[in-house]
Amino acid sequence: MDERSSTTPAAVGTDLPTPPGSVRETFQRTWLLEVPRTGVWDWLCDPGTFTDTQVPPWRVEFLDPATGGPAGFSAGVLTTHHGPLLHLPGVLGEQRDGAYRDLAYIYGAYVGSLRLARPLRLQFFLADVADGGTSLRLQVDADVRGWFAPAWRLGNRVFWGRFGAWAARGAAGRG
Repeated sequence: MDERSSTTPAAVGTDLPTPPGSVRETFQRTWLLEVPRTGVWDWLCDPGTFTDTQVPPWRVEFLDPATGGPAGFSAGVLTTHHGPLLHLPGVLGEQRDGAYRDLAYIYGAYVGSLRLARPLRLQFFLADVADGGTSLRLQVDADVRGWFAPAWRLGNRVFWGRFGAWAARGAAGRG
């Protein structure tokens, strides 16, 4: 997905230039889930999936820019995931019902520190598989200091490692 939704500002996500001394990293992971795609999509688009499971002091918030109040998942909604060593402000971009969701991070997003890792974009791709289940693919793009890239890759493998099991458990009985 390289196209940008008209609701996503151009100065966010992968449109940002890579800082000197950093490399562009793309992490991808695919899970085959034994639950229907509609259930997985419903789980991914439920703000509670991300807000209700946070361990303090980390937190996830979704804000409707028109009202200033809480929001769900729709293009243009502002979001932030924050806590110690983590600041991930972003804007929800394109969504294709049941198939694709895009989150572009805003300049200033970081993991560890602004000089270590700058996440740019988080995408989810869903597709039906032959047995009635779902293929769920995640892609995270980030600019990472060259020397920190191996740790970034390992951290993503660990952090996202159980996401497929959480998705299958959370999506069961939905949709």
